[in-house]
Amino acid sequence: MSLIEDLKQIVSGRVAENEPMAPYTTLGVGGPADIYIEVGSEDELAALMKYISENGLTWMIIGDGANLLISDKGIRGVVIKLIGEFSGITVQGRRIIAGSAARISKVADIAAKSNLSGLEGVGTVPGSVGGAIVMNAGTHRGYIDEVTEGVRVVTDTGEKLALSKEKCGFSYRNSRFQYDKSLILTYAVFKMKPGDGGAIAEHLESVREHRAQTQPQGKSAGCFFKNPTGLSAGKLIDGAGCKGMREGGAVVSETHSNFIMNAHNATASDLFNLAEKVKKLVKDIHGIDLEYEVRRIGEW
Repeated sequence: MSLIEDLKQIVSGRVAENEPMAPYTTLGVGGPADIYIEVGSEDELAALMKYISENGLTWMIIGDGANLLISDKGIRGVVIKLIGEFSGITVQGRRIIAGSAARISKVADIAAKSNLSGLEGVGTVPGSVGGAIVMNAGTHRGYIDEVTEGVRVVTDTGEKLALSKEKCGFSYRNSRFQYDKSLILTYAVFKMKPGDGGAIAEHLESVREHRAQTQPQGKSAGCFFKNPTGLSAGKLIDGAGCKGMREGGAVVSETHSNFIMNAHNATASDLFNLAEKVKKLVKDIHGIDLEYEVRRIGEW
């Protein structure tokens, strides 16, 4: 039996070879993955990871691709996308259990309908629950670690575990899961506070409208760089004269300079090369090293 046939015996979802990654990222770039697999349950994921471990395959998880820059050469090994039950959201009293593939904005909306407060700061940020946990996403109104009670994971050998908040290693725009690649987030448990659901819903809608008016629309990964402590990356980029700079089909947004857009069929290399030029100019003019918020993935 071939590798592909073996994998199809383990999971009920789609298994494909040489799958282009561009449709799976918000930037709309990325070459093919050797093998692409959709997994719909924690049991299937555990069985898959056991097989991958026993056969020495390389692998990675792709969420909704909101903060990824995938190489034009693609990704070697197995790319796993969580679907099905991983998109579920359950309210249990003041706790919300959300699958890692659920959109964090949807979780925030459900919290508001349940008169639960705590996700206002992150509920207007694009992306999945898993991605939000990995990046410790949030805004000045609050970060996701503040309401995360714990998570469930599947290990790279197929073991299912529960981890407390303390074991998630949260810090600014960071978590244990950015460097510990042995763990796959499957669920998060959020401990909420009572709140005025109507007021929370109005706030979420207001912030989303403001974002739509002040942030560029189109193919982007959101903010390309992290804000240095006490500073705005966008203002630093503006001050370095980078607004409107281009490289191939990539452009630094005229609306918000911390957005590098796929404006005209850009390649991943266009986007990265432009980002590196921006980074160098900010360093030369302001003496500050910008740190990427977007994650560069694949074979470069």
